[in-house]
Amino acid sequence: MKANKWISLLLAATMLLVLLAACSQKDSGNSSSSGGSSSPSGSQPASAGSKPVSVNLFAGTSSFNGNLDTNWFTKYAEDTFNMKINWTVVPNTDVATKQPILLASGQYPDIFWAGTFNNADLLKYGKQGIIIPLNDLLQKYAPNVWNAIQNTPALKQGIFAPDGNVYGLPFYNYCLHCYYSHKVWVYKPLLEKYNLSLPTTTADFEHMLEVFKQNGILPLTGSTDGWNSDPTTYLMNSFAYDDGGDHLNITDGKIGFSPIQDQWRQGLEYIHELYSKGLISTAAFTQTNDVLVKQAINHEVGVVPWGCMNCVVGAEHMSDIVDWETIPPLTGPDGVHYASFAGNGVSGAVFAITNSAKEDEKIAIMKLLDFMWTTEGTTIANLGPEGKYWSKAKEGEKGLVGTPALFDLTAQPPSPFTWGWDQLGPFNQSEEWRNGIVAKPPFAKDGSGSEALLQYYTERDYAGKQPKEVVPASIWIKPEDSQTYAQLKTGINNYVKQWTAEFIVGHKSLDKDWDSYVSGVKKLGLDQYLSITESAMVQPFDTSSFQKDDNVVTYLESLK
Repeated sequence: MKANKWISLLLAATMLLVLLAACSQKDSGNSSSSGGSSSPSGSQPASAGSKPVSVNLFAGTSSFNGNLDTNWFTKYAEDTFNMKINWTVVPNTDVATKQPILLASGQYPDIFWAGTFNNADLLKYGKQGIIIPLNDLLQKYAPNVWNAIQNTPALKQGIFAPDGNVYGLPFYNYCLHCYYSHKVWVYKPLLEKYNLSLPTTTADFEHMLEVFKQNGILPLTGSTDGWNSDPTTYLMNSFAYDDGGDHLNITDGKIGFSPIQDQWRQGLEYIHELYSKGLISTAAFTQTNDVLVKQAINHEVGVVPWGCMNCVVGAEHMSDIVDWETIPPLTGPDGVHYASFAGNGVSGAVFAITNSAKEDEKIAIMKLLDFMWTTEGTTIANLGPEGKYWSKAKEGEKGLVGTPALFDLTAQPPSPFTWGWDQLGPFNQSEEWRNGIVAKPPFAKDGSGSEALLQYYTERDYAGKQPKEVVPASIWIKPEDSQTYAQLKTGINNYVKQWTAEFIVGHKSLDKDWDSYVSGVKKLGLDQYLSITESAMVQPFDTSSFQKDDNVVTYLESLK
């Protein structure tokens, strides 16, 4: 979701609405430098006086994007790269239905700028010759894009199809705190008031909740529609690894399914115990996020699950975020203490070129991409000209990890935003770009350091506690298997979600109904689902580069 992508950056530099989080995510992975300068050789405009190249772009947009024809960056791109952009836009909610109709009709756009392609789509339309391989174009006219792909493990593993071709480009957003967004937050004044330490084990956590309950505080709640606001995933990771999505794990290179393992049952027993004692709110699995927000703002609840606390309290209560602290993954009775990890790469694409595009059109769009996949190009394309909503960092200013800062956010963008394309299309919000934001003191009383605060708690409590290998985001399901696979995945995950809730609240008995539940999962085609997944996985995603950096923790603590 668009809002989730931007949520953390928006609230980061004194609520400068650059909404990143997300998030979600599912756009993720480890990244290094984009590998290019702000004026790349591959992105030079055509010779003066030549006729502008007509470039036809399709995009799914929201009301925030406004009129792209009159957008400042549209004009900037046209003037700088000697092109005339002709937009075909539809509401982003309609892209998933309208895009396949267009492609089937034979009357499709030259270039999908902000479309939606999963890997099966890329293979299908690539095999049909409707969308073209980008490898040669990228290497010749967009070296910054090509270098970024080669030097960013999440992109390199996720973008190349099994035949070696690049059929599309994703929106890429490096966001460390988003990768570890199954966090829980405790209201620190309660720990101080009742002389409690930050819990480190499941037993400690249960004791803390009991103290809160005894003193009239709602111990732990959740919601159905917040960003990872269901506490189940966080708690389950003290017993079995739960990715918070498909519940897949990798052991000795082989894919497993956590919800049928004995450790999952032990986790359900613990969570049910908390629920039956009134330590988890009875509304935690049914209430909407607006209720949770009020409970947090009014300090009626002790512990809240959410990806970012600044997202919960909102702009009017930003000063409150410094009173909330994350709890690290809890160590369970068998020593397990995983952090759920969503930085496992990218999958699918938003950008693709069809066989109807002319050669000069392909070259022109490549040159634009080459510019946009630099740190300065990303900033300008997102936020417009320097001095409007951002400025270059001053000498001596540092970014989120203590390296020299690149830019500062200086004003709150309005909606609709008419100065930049605001994450519309194949952006590369790289690790260098993200960490280049000027860091504000994380514990600033006005909440202006919320982005640094998220970085701090993620580094301190979660980074490095994920399994060494996880299932990558990008798996390449054969087009002929895609429908079957989608049905299996949906049916199994919906079944697990329903039974997990019923076990927790006591509608089903773990003693009497567990075997029936496991049998039901298998009957839904679990073996076939895992077999297709494993055959479509090129290799597991290696998470070993995501480790706690004590130097970053110390640096952020030093900011005053």
